[in-house]
Parts: sequence; structure tokens; C-alpha cells
Amino acid sequence: MTAGRRDVDPNVWSRYSIRGTFRFALAGALGFGVSEIVLWVGLLIFYGSVGIPRESFSSPDLIALDAASLTVGVSASFFINERITVHIAHAAFHDGERRLVRFLKFQAVSESGNVGIVLVQLLLLATLSVTPLLGTVVGAIVTYPMVYMISIWVVWGESTT
Repeated sequence: MTAGRRDVDPNVWSRYSIRGTFRFALAGALGFGVSEIVLWVGLLIFYGSVGIPRESFSSPDLIALDAASLTVGVSASFFINERITVHIAHAAFHDGERRLVRFLKFQAVSESGNVGIVLVQLLLLATLSVTPLLGTVVGAIVTYPMVYMISIWVVWGESTT
């Protein structure tokens, strides 16, 4: 690695055109699929059904299940993004410390989106009895643009050297 070389393109916005946005969306969708599977299994374990009563919107079990499923999904999305969306220099990709920093940044950025997802999900459950699985889909659609822009800038837009 040469002195002053950046592992991530400093002009990150120029690299994330429609193709980059699509790849980020694909990684997000795959990670979200993982999250939905974890949520689905958890709902079956805790409630015996994916359709739960409206009163469950304040259940600690549901909130913990949401947190766990979204954390697992975000983790999957991060590793998929590292492979298909961002093109990090080979040495940086395999540098565990730098990768851990990017992973933690991605988790932190995604947490803001996850809070929005859970709020939308709980609001839909409480007001319209919408199943948590559908509520997370609606919440993810609402929060996606914010999470995309912040992730590209904060996680992969800065130099990791």
C-alpha cells in the first residue's frame, strides 16, 4: 500500500450511480429477507402465529425480537454490500480491524433506520392490526433512502486508512 493512498474512493458519490444504488438495494433486500425470516420464526416461537393481537405492540418480547431480527439482517446486508456494492481495495477488505470499524459504523447508521422500521411496524400493529412482518416491510421502504445515503457517506465514503 502506498503512502497517502485511500482504500475507499474519496469521491464516493460519483461511484454510486443507479448501478450502485441498485446493488445497495439488492444487498438491503437480501439482508431484509434474513431479518424477516428471523422475525417469522420468532413470532411462531413466541406467539404461535405470525398474526398477533393488536395489544402486542408494546410487548417486550416483540420489541426484543424486532431488535434481534434487524441486527441479524443488517449484519447480512453489510457483508453482502462489502462484496457487491463497494469496491474496497483487496488489502483493506481483508484487514479485520478496518472491516470491524466499517461493520460497527454500518450497524450504527442502520440502527436509526431500524428505529424507524420498528416505530412504523408498531404503529401499524396498534392502529390497523397489521402483522409485524408487513409492518417491517412498510417501515423499511420508508427508511431506505435515509439509510442508503448515510451509509454510503459514513461507512464507505471516508478513507479507512
